[in-house]
Amino acid sequence: MKKFLLITTFCVLAGLALAHEFWLEPSQYVVRTGERVNIQVMVGEGFAGERSEGVKNRIIQYRHHTATSSTDLAPTLTNGTYGNVVVQLNTPGTHLFSFANTPKFLAMKADSFLLYLEEDGLSNVIAARKQRNEASKPSRELYQRCVKTLVQVGNKPDDTFAKPTGMPLEIMADKNPYAQRVGQPIGYQILFGDKPISGALVRYWNRNLTNELSEEKQRSDAKGRVQFLLKPGKNMVSVVHMVPASDTAQARYQPADWHSYWSSLTFGNK
Repeated sequence: MKKFLLITTFCVLAGLALAHEFWLEPSQYVVRTGERVNIQVMVGEGFAGERSEGVKNRIIQYRHHTATSSTDLAPTLTNGTYGNVVVQLNTPGTHLFSFANTPKFLAMKADSFLLYLEEDGLSNVIAARKQRNEASKPSRELYQRCVKTLVQVGNKPDDTFAKPTGMPLEIMADKNPYAQRVGQPIGYQILFGDKPISGALVRYWNRNLTNELSEEKQRSDAKGRVQFLLKPGKNMVSVVHMVPASDTAQARYQPADWHSYWSSLTFGNK
């Protein structure tokens, strides 16, 4: 029994190392004024997964932004978890939903951690572990989510898509996806603490109108920017950023060597 548990734990951690996207997924990306949408917090791989039923007290931010308002969604969660919330959209325009939670601790075997770092393009962390003679040591990591989604109400997009949310890691689109046609370029800037990150591995995931998956990757430039052509269907831009764990974070949560931040931006297009 003990051997089985050890094998199972290793497989789970290896799976986490290879694919572990986290995103907000509305029941519809484009709706009419007055309609309701279900916003689900999702976790999975290949832009497909299941609802994440995290506990409500881990929420740092869960907000609904419009051109004229910003509403806290946390009080509407009544069952103690944040997996699903129903929102009625009475204001025409582009609506932005943002979600961030508290860090969680994860320890991994050295080889599993290396797979994870390679998959997410975190070559700087691989190099740092080698320099510190830690490459063969298990990892101790705090990981944290910072995710957004855009929903269009009616047929008049606005600038709400560009509102900063104050989350530590943020993906900022330079154009409203709902104001662009398929095939047009949209740029994205990766910001950590409001400063651009260069060399970050950014993914653009798409599930087209027949649910086929495609994925593109780019490294951000010196200004933290990448650019992808808009595709029809469901879209997600995602990135992972990892830094040494601060003394403050370790004291508040659990001793760790690294602190990772996971960001995604989802939106739809016909």
